[in-house]
Amino acid sequence: MQTQAIHANGDAMSLDDLNTVDQLAEAFPSILSVAALRWQLRHREANGLAYACVRVGKKLLIHRPRYEAWLATRTA
Repeated sequence: MQTQAIHANGDAMSLDDLNTVDQLAEAFPSILSVAALRWQLRHREANGLAYACVRVGKKLLIHRPRYEAWLATRTA
C-alpha cells in the first residue's frame, strides 16, 4: 500500500520514498557517507536540498527521488 503525503509546497510524495539519514547512506555506500549527508542537510537551505526534506517532529526525512534529482544537478 502506497500512502501519499503533501509537501509544504503542495506537491504529493510517497511515504515509501522517505528515508532516514542512515537508510539513505546505506543505500549508496560507495558515494555517500552519513557525515557527508549530514553536512548536506545542515546546509539544505543554501544548497537547495530543502525541497527533498520533510521534518516529522525532531526527525528529518529525505525524499529519495528528490535527493537523487538534486544530486544529479550537483555533478560537474
